[in-house]
Amino acid sequence: MKKILFCLLAFYTPAHLLMAQNTTNSPTSMFGLGELSTGEGGQYAGLGGAGIALRGNNFLNSANPASLTELSEQRFQIDAGIMGSYQNYSQRGANNHSVTGNLNNLSIGCRIIPRWYGAIFMAPVSSVGYAITLDEEVAGSNGSTVSSLFQGEGGLSKMGISTAYLFGKGFSIGTNLSYVTGTITQTETQGSASEETSSYKHTFYADFGVQYKWAIDRDRSFVAGAVYGYSQDFKQENSLYVSSSSGGDDIAKDLKRYRQCLPQFFGLGVSYNNLRWMATIDYKYVDWSRMQSSQSNISFENQHRLSLGGRYTLGNVYRNPVSLLLGTGINNSYIVIQKKKATEYYMSTGLNLGLRNNNVLSIGLKYKGQMKVPAGMQRENSLSLFLNITFSERTYRARIQ
Repeated sequence: MKKILFCLLAFYTPAHLLMAQNTTNSPTSMFGLGELSTGEGGQYAGLGGAGIALRGNNFLNSANPASLTELSEQRFQIDAGIMGSYQNYSQRGANNHSVTGNLNNLSIGCRIIPRWYGAIFMAPVSSVGYAITLDEEVAGSNGSTVSSLFQGEGGLSKMGISTAYLFGKGFSIGTNLSYVTGTITQTETQGSASEETSSYKHTFYADFGVQYKWAIDRDRSFVAGAVYGYSQDFKQENSLYVSSSSGGDDIAKDLKRYRQCLPQFFGLGVSYNNLRWMATIDYKYVDWSRMQSSQSNISFENQHRLSLGGRYTLGNVYRNPVSLLLGTGINNSYIVIQKKKATEYYMSTGLNLGLRNNNVLSIGLKYKGQMKVPAGMQRENSLSLFLNITFSERTYRARIQ
């Protein structure tokens, strides 16, 4: 019980960290909502992003809230994870790299009453982080140049509650009710003058999930799942601040608002499970058609994402099991720059180590690369490490006389 109280008391501090820390230094994060979090974490970080049809009695699956109904009836599940990433960027022979890290997820879930389950959670949604220097020749100056520094930071995070209900035998429905918020700041500095734009965004949001578990026998089952989220506009408070150290008055004013929104999406997934191994496949469609950009050369494209994953369990499946995970995925970028876009792919692996009292230590490793990169467009790749711990705590202990 002390673990539960500690996590509840500490919930505010991780929320502040999620809003304050960046998980990217990618130049393309200056567009749209930034670099999107793909949701990997927890015990399925090594499955290539698949999770719509996953469920288990000792882990919290943020990919589909309906999976909560598989939790153990007399235990709290506490899930906490961090991630770190090495990123490399190359364009026209020039290379750059960065190392970033952040809290990746924090959630607590349990059964509330028979058939009804709930959880509280927080997680990153997107991240902005970049610093770019451009040297431009001054017209009529015989080769003189002026340098401009473009910087950006911030991002979006979410916190909320999940709830799920088990209907009959095997069919579950669930929803995530979340508050999404964050500030994105972008600055352009040239000489002694600087121009800073700041956008504070926030909205309430809900998404939904269903799962059906068909038990073939005691040890084998199929699971089918589906998720849906509607498009929701952000409320925005945008401002511009112009200053110069060479004299003159500073200027602060409100900016025109372009539509920024969370996209509509739907996804389908299936999985097969037995005592030793599991295989799963997901498809997800994300509609960015309502998103607007303040720059004419930037547009947004609907995304298609396909993910495959598998798990194999070594040793005793009932006592401190060790599971190996493999996964892969592919999707197109939602940001189109001057009508150029890239296709991203993922390869991941992981290890789940069963500990005492149904606790689990999870390690995941994911490589992200790009293919079909148009000529002249920046190429990005990254290697990310996920560390996660799942605590399982009894809701009560019976005393035997």
